[in-house]
Order: sequence, then C-alpha cells, then structure tokens
Amino acid sequence: MDRTRRVAVFGVFALVALVGAACVPLQNAPSGGGAVIEQTFRYGPFTLGPGGDATGSPAAGMPRPTGAFGLQYAKFDVVDENNVPFSVHDVHLHHVVMTTSARQDVLCPGRAERFIGSGMERTPITLGSPYTYLVGANDQWGSTYHLMNETAPGTPAKTVYIRYTLRYQPGATAQNSRPVTPLFMDVTGCGGSEFDVPGTGGPGSVHTKSATWTAPASGIAVFAAGHLHNGGIDITLKNETTGQVGCIGTATYHENPRHLASIPACVMHHQVTAGNRYSVTSRYDNSAPVDGAMGIYLTYAWQGTQ
Repeated sequence: MDRTRRVAVFGVFALVALVGAACVPLQNAPSGGGAVIEQTFRYGPFTLGPGGDATGSPAAGMPRPTGAFGLQYAKFDVVDENNVPFSVHDVHLHHVVMTTSARQDVLCPGRAERFIGSGMERTPITLGSPYTYLVGANDQWGSTYHLMNETAPGTPAKTVYIRYTLRYQPGATAQNSRPVTPLFMDVTGCGGSEFDVPGTGGPGSVHTKSATWTAPASGIAVFAAGHLHNGGIDITLKNETTGQVGCIGTATYHENPRHLASIPACVMHHQVTAGNRYSVTSRYDNSAPVDGAMGIYLTYAWQGTQ
C-alpha cells in the first residue's frame, strides 16, 4: 500500500538558512534534484496480543518507490488496519532500521548499509537539497524491526503495521546533487546494538558507554539523529581530534506511564576530516536496570570538497 503526492522543493536557499551559523558555509552547490514526491508505505500486518512482540530481519521485500531517486526525508510510525497511529503507551516501536542491497556499511564492512530508521523517538530523517541519499532502480530494501504490544492482559489483540512516509526526488543524480553516505554509529561498535545498564549506581548515577571511529574520508556532515531507549538521558556525537561537539540529543519523556518521547536531531554543516577520530557516547540513568539499551547516531555525510 502506498499514497503519493507532490510537495514543494526543499531548495538550496532553505538549507542555507538552516546552516547559516554552521562551521562550514555552503559553497558551489549544485542545482539539486528538482521536484519532490511524497509517498507513504506500510509493512505488515502483525497480530500482537497483550505483551506480544514481533521481530524480523528481511533482507529484501520492504516496499519502496519505483525507479531511481534521491531520498530526502523519512518518518516512521506504527498504525492499525485503518491507518490510525497507535498511542505510544499501547504499541512500542522498539526500533526499525532499513537496509539496502546496493552497498555495504561503511563502518561495519560485511553488513548491508543501514540508511534510515527510527524508534520510540520517531525522529524524521531530513536532508536538504542539494544533499540526498541516492537509490538505484534495482536496489532491494530490507529491514530489522521489533514491535511490542504493551497493553494490559485481557486487552484484545491488535493488528499492527509499520508505516513510513518518504519524500524523494526522481530527478536527483550524482551530477546535480551531493550524495550522502549514512554512518551507523553504534556505541556497541559492530555488535548487536543492545547492551544492559546494571542499575546499581543509586539515585542520580549515570551509566556511560562510548565507541570511537576513524573517519574514512573527508567531506561534510549534514544531519544526525540519535536513538536511545527508556532510561536514556542523552547521546553525544563528538570529533575527538578537535574537541568539537557535533550533536547532543537529549531525551524527553511522556509521563503516566513514563516512556521516551523524543530526541532532537541536528541539522549541521560540519567539516569531516579523514583520519580524525569521532565518538558517540550514550548516557543512561543507572539507578534502575535497563535491559537491551541502545545508543546509536545515524549520521549523514557527503564525501567531497566544495
């Protein structure tokens, strides 16, 4: 299932407004990929009883737009059979990460490239023209997902779909745009992403976990979105070589019951230098145990010289 509509172009001048105070000015920008189309897809259904969950890692088969294009925007949600979003207190999007058959992960070779995703925070991925994520006509999209029904025992089972809205430019090419590379920066490195917070530190204590990488190429980082689980305080992206903090995502929470609500993303225009060391650090409340915590930044960088 999909719904399609045309939207206004997010142009070069809009991006200039966003990065006017950034470290690196936008220079010699190409024209961009032109008109933007918005299309919504669903994946499912899953039937989840109270306390039930659904997990999967299909290598292909995730719905996507036809043809070649440049991806500009992605937003995920969980909805019922009538396309109505579930309350975050009822159905929990633990995580969904989309993969592509076209390329391997830059930081974890041997794995399919992970290029968009979300969790409880539902942060939209937003790239401003001339930056875009190029998709080939024959690229197959897979995913890794985990959904959880958190309603009380005795509640009727729910029919659940993963819904995602994409905005893309069919006219985008490597010549008229700046293709970005997604960097899946996980505090577990190239592991399974999950780790446990012991919760033994007492009131006010903090559990910290970090990982560091060497930048494989020079270019410009343009967007970063963080992912944490309940109990997360914040997540930080930092250039350890220069000391520059690129992004801090501080978690906010719903109450009654308490659930993670949002983690602000960062629109940026920061120089990336090959050989520099970059870190991601997650911080969790260590006064109570957290099983299966995560700390991830999905960062998009263009490799090139302006």
